[in-house]
Amino acid sequence: MSPTSISLIFIAFLLVGFGAARDNARSQLSQNRIIGGDDVSIVHYAHQVSLRRKTCQECAYLHLCGGNILNEDTVLTAAHCVIDRDIRNFIVVAGTGQRTASDGTVVLIEKIVTHERYNASITDYDVALLFLATPLTLDRVFTAAVPLVQSTPEIDAKATITGWGTLSEGGMAALQLQAVNVFVLDRAQCSAAYGDRFTAAMLCASAKDGGKDACQMDAGGPLLVENQLAGIISWAIGCARPENPGVYVNVSHVRQWIELTVAANSLYNF
Repeated sequence: MSPTSISLIFIAFLLVGFGAARDNARSQLSQNRIIGGDDVSIVHYAHQVSLRRKTCQECAYLHLCGGNILNEDTVLTAAHCVIDRDIRNFIVVAGTGQRTASDGTVVLIEKIVTHERYNASITDYDVALLFLATPLTLDRVFTAAVPLVQSTPEIDAKATITGWGTLSEGGMAALQLQAVNVFVLDRAQCSAAYGDRFTAAMLCASAKDGGKDACQMDAGGPLLVENQLAGIISWAIGCARPENPGVYVNVSHVRQWIELTVAANSLYNF
């Protein structure tokens, strides 16, 4: 049996019995967090993965952030989920809709590339690419690649966000994958809420009737417009607060960086 096989068996063992966990190293005010959503099956969002991390050698891997499959060996997530952290403490779990399940495909990460302009102080260019040690089998049922938008979505475009994050601000994380619809806001509304912290590399969205948003541990997951990836869940002040919409990486703004970085590091087409 190869060392990789032994490692994956050990990882699968640690996955059993996962419970709800929060990443205490991150402030509530620096991470965007799904509220007001519904249980959904992974077959409807087969590009979604769970990024899991252990905090000690004997610890189990616990869900930390979401991620998006771009091709067989590449996952797109938020930079703040992985920056300055040991790659050996991460795994990616694909093909399951349950946060604590071990029934998905479990893979190690070989390389992490964060955007060179990532700015932790304002969470700007909050994008990272994870290159997997073992390629995923994209069966287009439980695992699939998500296409990227060509341009920034229009104002009031209907969008869908998904994740296993907390169901209320500071609350418990969801066991089953959640999805909720929000709408892309005018940039002026975003700037009014966040001032200079809102940059060209960001877009924001909220629900027209309120009470719907991403929350803790949803970061890195998708903002989908017409089944294409338009945003990466990034940050906000609180969760589902009417005056503070969710902020997302503007995928169209960083698309060229994504394409070039994938081309330089991936073994597969994108």
